[in-house]
Amino acid sequence: MDPAAFGGPEDFTAVVDTTLATLKGLSVADGADGVYYPGERSAALAVERAANGVPVAPKVWRELAECAAGLGVTPPEPALSA
Repeated sequence: MDPAAFGGPEDFTAVVDTTLATLKGLSVADGADGVYYPGERSAALAVERAANGVPVAPKVWRELAECAAGLGVTPPEPALSA
C-alpha cells in the first residue's frame, strides 16, 4: 500500500491512528475481553511466547523427548506451566 495515495505518510499515519483510537474506544461486547484490530492478539501472543516459551501438550512433549533420546539428543527441561 502506498501511503502517498492517501495524502502522504504523515496523513496516512494520522488517519490510521484515529481509526485505531476509535476502534479501541468502542464498548466491549458482553463476554468479550476487549475490542481488537486485526493482528493485535496474534502480535501480543507472539511477544508473550517469545518471553515465556510456547506451550506444548504433555503427550507431545513426551513424544518429542522419546524422539530426541532415539537420536542421542537431550531435550531441555520443560518449564512449569503457570
